[in-house]
Amino acid sequence: MAITMLEPWDEEIALQKERQLCADDVQTIKVSCVKDHGKKHPIECPDCWTRLLNRIRDRYLNSASREWFSGRRPFLLELDTMFSKAHTFEIDLKTIEQRIFDEKKEWYRDKVKNLGLQHAAKSPSEERTLQQRINDRSIPADQLASELREAFSDGAVQNQEALNGFIERLKLAQSSQARNDAYVDIFFQPSHDPSGAARSQKYIDMIRNGGPIAEAISAMIRDRHSAKGDQEQKQALHKKLEELKRAKAAHELDKARRDKARQDRARAAAPTINQHDLPPCSVCSKTPDVQDFIICPLCQILSAYYGLRIEPVIFCSQECEDQRYESHVNGAHECASGQGCVRLHDEDVEMDDGGTVLVFCRECVETLGIPSTFCSSRCFNENFQHHRDNVHLAEWKSTQHGTNDENQLEFDSADKTRYQARKIEEHLVTFDDAMTEWQRKTGAIVK
Repeated sequence: MAITMLEPWDEEIALQKERQLCADDVQTIKVSCVKDHGKKHPIECPDCWTRLLNRIRDRYLNSASREWFSGRRPFLLELDTMFSKAHTFEIDLKTIEQRIFDEKKEWYRDKVKNLGLQHAAKSPSEERTLQQRINDRSIPADQLASELREAFSDGAVQNQEALNGFIERLKLAQSSQARNDAYVDIFFQPSHDPSGAARSQKYIDMIRNGGPIAEAISAMIRDRHSAKGDQEQKQALHKKLEELKRAKAAHELDKARRDKARQDRARAAAPTINQHDLPPCSVCSKTPDVQDFIICPLCQILSAYYGLRIEPVIFCSQECEDQRYESHVNGAHECASGQGCVRLHDEDVEMDDGGTVLVFCRECVETLGIPSTFCSSRCFNENFQHHRDNVHLAEWKSTQHGTNDENQLEFDSADKTRYQARKIEEHLVTFDDAMTEWQRKTGAIVK
């Protein structure tokens, strides 16, 4: 008897398969364009650009399997129009990718609501709270996913780890019995809770004899209800099933965000780095794959755009980046305010109001050849006099460069030795603006 798999696992396996097929086809188009047409990127080749766009379009509009976007007709119609515009360069792939990312967030919210996860809460009051949070569309999907993870995590099973292992076992299973064993392990956890598994032997036998997992769970609920058994145990069994469904949705949302960030950084670096010039990975010293590596974006802009003598730091994999990227930024790109940095003295620095966007000192990077980076425009503004006195004036003196920026300063009326920038915006360049200008001048496409 053939086993009937739960729909979420079919969706996950199909999604992984279709995503990989599309990625492989896109890579084949890129490689053949370089080899056969001598172009650096398919965007320079009308034929290859059309092939690449059509392949990505087919991924969503002609998918052979049911996936998260199936049935979302208004979205697919909009996507079809966007791909048509991309053919004529009215919009770029970054815009299309962001639209897909935003739609998937809304799908996730709808999925959470339809699954009724709030019913698996630990108490009636928590159920009511989760219901309110799920219905509140003003709450960002990222925040909702985080709150759901916190609400349902009990320490017994690591949701994402369990989901990954479960899906991998189903993909590798060569027989119905192997699939049945996977269901038993994930839902009854005989190695984690042998006594609980023993009490559920009747239902384990149903699954191993070929019965659908959904029927086994329904039988458990009916038996508990008729025998007026342990209500908490029934809720725990139901909760485990809902946890895995929720974990799949949250996992996909998180993975999409990580993949997008990684691809952005790799594509930003690719147009300016020659294969023979790639330095080894800064973590493991391996030679990176020219088609798949990660570069520090700050290093890239300072070296490629401003021409400073900085050796870009490269990582060969996501694991190597996770291991050393943060320490690299803290060391090589430390805020130029030093001990005067506002983050060291003000615990109330807002993290979401645009006040923490990295900025460069315009005079340093454009004239003096110094990679002065500040954690925010506010930090640069508050430390402007100290930076100008100790860096600009010293450099100007050594090069016999006259000072001609007094009209951009505002002096303290009570103490003429103290001053600040009249408009701090005239003295800085944001990292985002530098990246945008670099793309415009080089023709690079950063996604």
